[in-house]
Amino acid sequence: MAVLGINLEKNGLRYCVLDGSKENPVFVHFEKIHTNNFPNPQLLMNWYETTFQNLVARFSPESIGIKVSLNAKKDEIAPWYYPLGILHNISHQNRINTFEFVSGNFTASKFGMDKTINIYDYIDQYFGVFQPKWDKNQKYALLSAWMILR
Repeated sequence: MAVLGINLEKNGLRYCVLDGSKENPVFVHFEKIHTNNFPNPQLLMNWYETTFQNLVARFSPESIGIKVSLNAKKDEIAPWYYPLGILHNISHQNRINTFEFVSGNFTASKFGMDKTINIYDYIDQYFGVFQPKWDKNQKYALLSAWMILR
């Protein structure tokens, strides 16, 4: 069953959908979604609610992994932390488990590999490189999904 990984950013989000198992993950889809310049947080949160509902409806994830940041600046609080509540509420309504991670959680040993392996380089070797948006922020979304595969 598919899992969804999400990485919230100041101006949008990245997501990745995986299937398979932790030992043999199967890449399904990824995307970078930009927010518009909303005039207030209420409209921005409405956008997030619709976006999260659409992702859940489209991919029917068994679980959702979320990469969170613990170092938000004042102007990053609304786009990083407010959507988390909305995502958790939608997950609760749909009986989907959620798991939160920070970048320090993403180590090779968590995936059964030798700790000397650079997990970000391994992603490129295993899954491939997808341009133009295949950067560390996109890999955080992939890793958030991969962490919750069984």
